[in-house]
Amino acid sequence: MAWMPPLHRLLSPITADTGAMIEQVQLKPLYYAAQKDALARAGDDEDDQFFELAKLATGLSEKELDQLKRPDYVTIAHYVHEMSTRPSAFFLGEPEESSSHEQVKLLLPLDAAGRTLTELPLEMPALRATKVMKKLTTNKERAEFITAHCTGLMIPDLAHLTVPDWTQLQERIDDFLNQPAAFFRNATST
Repeated sequence: MAWMPPLHRLLSPITADTGAMIEQVQLKPLYYAAQKDALARAGDDEDDQFFELAKLATGLSEKELDQLKRPDYVTIAHYVHEMSTRPSAFFLGEPEESSSHEQVKLLLPLDAAGRTLTELPLEMPALRATKVMKKLTTNKERAEFITAHCTGLMIPDLAHLTVPDWTQLQERIDDFLNQPAAFFRNATST
């Protein structure tokens, strides 16, 4: 069964921009590119960042969000925090150790190169790829380059990953970049 974001029943209903009553909000997954854009719009203020991400996660307008009672907003902010910081294994209910270093199970399917992917194969980067990566200007450019290299995706495809999938990939790629060979031998020998 595919993962579905939770439905949040509002403690206190709000009025939609259309005048209708909103009693529940179907939460949505956060996607890598949309989150990156929302955070850029919000600037450095953490409250503004959560508000921008809450708009993405709920589909509510600013006026509708402003009507939320604090307990409802806290619930949504908690969801946004988990979506922004937890790997896909958390949402799929799998222990992180259950994923191999060669495959990452995706939270939601990814359409790339005419295929629908539910898992991404991972390949350890060659030294020449890390040399190219280090020459890039920003951390974001370096992360996108090495992620595309290790997954075989094109950089534009990364935009369509959910944030938890991105987080899961970054954890694996960090291992590739920083762990010695023995780490991988120990992880695969049981």
